[in-house]
Amino acid sequence: MHVGLRLVLDAPLDVVRDALLSPAVMVGVTKPFLVYRSLDPAGFPHRWTPGQPHPIAASAFGVVPSGESHVDIDLYEVDGVPVQRDNGGGTSGLFARMDMRHRMAVSALPDGTTLFVDRLDYRMRPAALGLALWPGMWVIWQWRALRMRQQAPTWPPA
Repeated sequence: MHVGLRLVLDAPLDVVRDALLSPAVMVGVTKPFLVYRSLDPAGFPHRWTPGQPHPIAASAFGVVPSGESHVDIDLYEVDGVPVQRDNGGGTSGLFARMDMRHRMAVSALPDGTTLFVDRLDYRMRPAALGLALWPGMWVIWQWRALRMRQQAPTWPPA
């Protein structure tokens, strides 16, 4: 199963790339549907560091635990297009039942805006759980799109 976005963000490519490395952006675009918190005693880092996994927990609406996971960012390019992949995986709760692959790619557009492509492929154990959760995942992804469009013009220059 998958959920995805393809949208234009009103910010230049370097600003969007930098924002995608910000835990504050990850937290800000999913609240209140999915609330993340750092499990590191020092809290969230200022920026995700590729190859340095960071433990997190999530809860639906800040109340219903969804499980624990870790964010493990990898940066690469495909045909000159910057891609950010989260190699993290669930360690407890619903997240532990999910095999996921989350990728985000960005491309500069001629007018100074950025094309943002975001795709989460996932499989749940049991498979019926994935089907049951898909409508909620779709809603969260639509919320992410709305919040990213709202926030992109306010992201600071990289």
